[in-house]
Amino acid sequence: MNKIGFVLVSAVMTASFSESVAMPNPWTDCGEDLTCGAKTAGFSFPLRVKNRTVRAMKDMMEIRFPLDEKRTVIVRKSVLPDGKADENGIIDISGDYNNYPVNRTVTIDNGVKFAVRGDENSYKVASFAAETGYYGILCDEGLTLDDIRRFYDLLSEAEAPKSADND
Repeated sequence: MNKIGFVLVSAVMTASFSESVAMPNPWTDCGEDLTCGAKTAGFSFPLRVKNRTVRAMKDMMEIRFPLDEKRTVIVRKSVLPDGKADENGIIDISGDYNNYPVNRTVTIDNGVKFAVRGDENSYKVASFAAETGYYGILCDEGLTLDDIRRFYDLLSEAEAPKSADND
């Protein structure tokens, strides 16, 4: 009788573990399609770069592309992020939860502040806030401050209001 009870308990435990439900993936893969990303996220992110892959979820879009032969970059935008802003109004939406030896704020030439994380030689994560949303830039291979300045210029150009007149 004891043996039967053990087998029954074992079978019930196995059934309950195998029937557990995983959390659904919130991301929609959009290939290269920015329109799909905009529809899913609920806003546009007209970052036009080559060899991109786009994925999105409600209130967030992510574009991945090669920066050069050795580095791949992920740029995220959100207009309604979860999280607490730092003293500069920046919310880190990068999705990188690693601890890095360097965690500070840097200011580029035009006065825009970035929260950066990485090491003394390069930054793995850079985040900033703008009128058009919150941005996170992630590069496992590392970014320099010059790279971050160029990203800001690229994002500013992409997000700039477009004139209705094309004369």
